[in-house]
Amino acid sequence: MKRSTLCLALLAATVISLPAMAQSAKDFEELRNEVLRLRQEINEMKGQKAAPAPAAEAAKHTPAEHAAMVERVEQLELRQKDAVVAGDIPGSFRLPGSETSIKLYGYAELNAIHEFKGDNSFNDYSTFLPYAPINGRTVRKGQTVIHARTSRLGVESSTPTSFGPLGIKLEGDFNNEPRADFDVGVSGAGASKESILTQQATNSYGFRLRHAYATFAGFTIGQTWSTFMDVDNSPETVDFNGPIGSTFLRQGLIRYTYNSPDVGGLTVAIENPVSYAYDSGGYVISAGLSKSPDLVARWDKSFDWGNLSVRGVTQEVRISRDAGEDKDKNSISEFKASKRGYGFGSTAFIKTRGGQDFLSLGVTYGDGVGRYFNYIEGAIADEANNRILMERAIGVVMGYQYKASDMLRSNVVLGWQQNFSNGYTDFAKANGLDSGQYGINKSLYQLHTGLIYTPVKGVDLGAEYIFGRRKTLNGERGDLSRMNFMARYTFN
Repeated sequence: MKRSTLCLALLAATVISLPAMAQSAKDFEELRNEVLRLRQEINEMKGQKAAPAPAAEAAKHTPAEHAAMVERVEQLELRQKDAVVAGDIPGSFRLPGSETSIKLYGYAELNAIHEFKGDNSFNDYSTFLPYAPINGRTVRKGQTVIHARTSRLGVESSTPTSFGPLGIKLEGDFNNEPRADFDVGVSGAGASKESILTQQATNSYGFRLRHAYATFAGFTIGQTWSTFMDVDNSPETVDFNGPIGSTFLRQGLIRYTYNSPDVGGLTVAIENPVSYAYDSGGYVISAGLSKSPDLVARWDKSFDWGNLSVRGVTQEVRISRDAGEDKDKNSISEFKASKRGYGFGSTAFIKTRGGQDFLSLGVTYGDGVGRYFNYIEGAIADEANNRILMERAIGVVMGYQYKASDMLRSNVVLGWQQNFSNGYTDFAKANGLDSGQYGINKSLYQLHTGLIYTPVKGVDLGAEYIFGRRKTLNGERGDLSRMNFMARYTFN
């Protein structure tokens, strides 16, 4: 926490000092022109020394005046060198005495959310349909939440090199909930006593890392969106997470992209493996052991009508647990097994009405694609038969944006997700994991419809209605219905 606070303080101090450091483009241009003018006069004087000149012309500048002009040029050149000027990144400035361009960006965002049906306290800042209460069984129906946790702050840099620019990006938001203990996936306002207490006083949430990576000579190294996720062609929603059935993941990775005007972009990546599976009781087994990174391949191409992306991923799920006792002193048996999963995805961005509007289409399919989906459980350990069973699922996302004017746009987005029957679903049914709020789902769909108004540059005011429905493997139903109002103030 102290380290995060220090980082924020340094960033804030930099932002405050910018007006004092910055000079307008006009001032810098005048400074440069004065240097050029004085240098021209000095060169003319040198030429006059080499060739005899009329007496009136020779007396134009005395030796003292000449020395003063040289000193003036040196001072102006120093000022020119230290001046803060526009950088290579749009909206950036150049560090004094350096070729590095720096851009500070971010936004302050407020979300006001009201639940009409269901209980989204599991993940209140955004929708989370997979665990919506079954048959309306909730005591928190009608909940209202107002928060600014998704506000973010970032810094981006670019430094020219002989191999092309070296780019660095560091970004975080404040969506890290205070808690003494951590329950996987739980991030609602009432998920811990610490989050309840902070809302009674200062409503303090922690700074959370989103992106930290560098780009250089076609490489991207660090933490950012997974190569299997297509951020640029995803539909826009007011809701933070967006529709079900899409991919949504940030993690550490090393990837290389080769771009060709004719072929498009070809990308390969190795990414952080997170080998996890559930036991027969529905709890995550902590003995995951990944021996190889996740592998992702991708192709992207731009056309006159829009963009197209095709992707593939493969990951290993490996559990290696020795016999012993768990934290509750229960006896556990040895279990060691592994299985490789795979997934495919494709998205298309189609321009309409002469490029003013667009249609976004996406499909993801996989057998063991696991956490790359938003959201499925992924895998179950069948300890009796010493094997790992993987979920087979498909997700489809469709979105259309209509731009009524430069200030007003509307979005309609539909997400759908379906599990196919296989050994995974059979095991879930046989062990009672197919029902209840945390039961494995057979199908889910989610609809977003909303407006975003931009009265001036950097200000977005949004309103969105969201409806979702889940159906568990045994046919139970859970609904989600909410309004999300948003005000966002962006700087970059």
